[in-house]
Amino acid sequence: MFPSNVNRAQRKNPSAEILHLAAIIAVTTALVTAMPAFAQSSRPGWGATPYSNGLGGNGCTFRVWAPNATSINVAGVFNNWSTTANPLVEEQTNSVLDGVWSADVSSVTNYSQYKYYIHYNGSGFYKHDPRARYVTAAGGGQNDIVYNPANFNWNGDNFTPPPLNNLVIYEMHMGTFPPGTSPSRFINATNELGYLANLGVNVVEIMPVAEFGNSGSSRGYDPSQPFAVDNSQYSGPDGLKTFIMACHQKGLAVLLDVVHNHYGPNELDMWNFDGWAGDNSLGGGGIYFYESNTNLQITPWANTRPNFSSNQVCSFIEDSISMWLNEYHVDGFRWDAPSAIINANDASYITAAGNLLSSINAMIHTNYVNKISIAEDVYNYIGFDSAWDTSYPYSLTPILTNTIDGKRDMNTVEDDVLYNVRYGGNASVARVAFLESHDVVGDLNDGKRVVTAIDPVTPNSYRARKLSTLGAAIVLTEPGIPMIFQGQEMLENQSFDSGRNVDWTKTNTYSYIVKCYSDLIKARLNVNGGTPGLGGDQVAMQTVDNTQKIIAYDRWSSTNVSQKTMFIANFADTTNSNYSVRFPSAGTWYVYFNGDSTNYGPDYGNIGSTVVTAGVGLVNTGNVTIGPYSALILSQIPPTPPLSINQTNGGMTISWPASPTGWLLYTTPNLAGSPPPWTLVPTSQYQTNGTTIVYNPASPNGNVFYQLQKP
Repeated sequence: MFPSNVNRAQRKNPSAEILHLAAIIAVTTALVTAMPAFAQSSRPGWGATPYSNGLGGNGCTFRVWAPNATSINVAGVFNNWSTTANPLVEEQTNSVLDGVWSADVSSVTNYSQYKYYIHYNGSGFYKHDPRARYVTAAGGGQNDIVYNPANFNWNGDNFTPPPLNNLVIYEMHMGTFPPGTSPSRFINATNELGYLANLGVNVVEIMPVAEFGNSGSSRGYDPSQPFAVDNSQYSGPDGLKTFIMACHQKGLAVLLDVVHNHYGPNELDMWNFDGWAGDNSLGGGGIYFYESNTNLQITPWANTRPNFSSNQVCSFIEDSISMWLNEYHVDGFRWDAPSAIINANDASYITAAGNLLSSINAMIHTNYVNKISIAEDVYNYIGFDSAWDTSYPYSLTPILTNTIDGKRDMNTVEDDVLYNVRYGGNASVARVAFLESHDVVGDLNDGKRVVTAIDPVTPNSYRARKLSTLGAAIVLTEPGIPMIFQGQEMLENQSFDSGRNVDWTKTNTYSYIVKCYSDLIKARLNVNGGTPGLGGDQVAMQTVDNTQKIIAYDRWSSTNVSQKTMFIANFADTTNSNYSVRFPSAGTWYVYFNGDSTNYGPDYGNIGSTVVTAGVGLVNTGNVTIGPYSALILSQIPPTPPLSINQTNGGMTISWPASPTGWLLYTTPNLAGSPPPWTLVPTSQYQTNGTTIVYNPASPNGNVFYQLQKP
């Protein structure tokens, strides 16, 4: 393994370059009969691209951008780390040298280690391949690894993510979410996907996994090798692909958090990559970066903002996004702080950066079906589908943490439900709403978990459990894309730390809290068929009572105004009996979720209405009983009748009550997908005796599932 040597010399003098070129020509002419001829590669591909010519010849194409290098060699196990045996040749465009170097090297096998040896201004030094897909680790003394992405067997993976209005995101950190230790984090996480599928979420958003310079734990927001999946702790590219394919098989989409507002700064071989440091009075940076100590390079995290005015740098970033989509089958991205991509330190707009993001988002939405692009802090702009409402938790959480019920402001809750808190305008799927994220509850920001903020002394108290899940109920029923952070659903009380694993014992200790989240998620996604309105695009406030601390709103889709879902919340520590609530329509309303159910806490009171009748009038009101710090979710769709399945000789008998009417039977051979591929059983195959409906299918050869749904 070879160390890195950064040379900060000035750009070479053009006249000296001409003399140097003449010397090379003279030497080359003298030795023409003694040296083999080297040529640039005619094959495509950047970085290290394995090839086979179909005639038994195998090798690897190496291609790298280094416009200021005087020569480049690739050294590796295939040539005993020789720095002269395999030179790269500078390519020409229209007979002009273009700063791109390439060569085909035969007999290079997959997983061979290599590194570039670059000459500049009389000095030679080793550098990581900026486009290496696989590295032993970042930084000097470590090597790159030839990796053939075509070797992974995706086995027919063709998953399509759910639409925006049907997303429930689970943010996770690969270094701490799965139980176990490095370097098999991806594999360990794969083993926990059954838990996430049972929880009911349908998207996992994984924090950055590109190779980072911190040798210990990291959140991932310090990428040093943007194309390479972390190897030493997470298990490299095949580990990530295995994880993603397993997610798809469980019906889970995968969003990847990507960082392109800065790189590093630790172990950053891209810094002064080909030896040229730029203007040393400005601190250097080289070809990949705006020069430091300028408004363009300075970001809140490191003075390593990529130089978006360079076509090569823009192609580097766009190619990385294409790689994640094509080679890793990710379903989309969460972009870390794109505001720091498009805005310089003095707040001036970087036009080239804005054009790049617009181009990438257009490429994503044009070339891929239902792929998702979410910004952290850029709203309704340059092609993003949605953006984190980063002000939301700092608005709603203080309502939950207030120790005096009378000071909880229902008007603030109303605004949080109806509007985008950070950016203004009506709330919609253009915002991601959450109470916890890696930033909000992270130790680096002195963050606190919601339960700890509610009750710092006893974060598992009745009050902390009730109010934290009441907040989650708001998030999961209001307009927007809901998101929860790892551990939130199991009553995690410790701040997020990239060196502290999720405490999986809490899934047992607080299994009833996990169930509460699961039932809320199922209601949001209409899994049980009675709450379709929660996925709709419309919302209307029905009650905002700042005295009794009651808020109520209904949700529906503009394409189906007849199927509305009602949400009622009590922010007071007292039961409210026979409370008059306005409903959007008269008739019978059935309760699908009661936050005071003993299913969600052994010390809960199981207080709350099960059925509410709203009267007819100009204002349709109904009397509701609701427990302390609790929520109710109601719908006019009757609860699903009980479905009985009995096997008989040579067949099956499936039956359900004929009343209430209108229920139809659906079947599927598997539960993968979001939702699974349910198929209607033709009503012509039903039989009835007046009180019971019966369907008699043949015994299945494999798995088969049935459920009743309203059309």
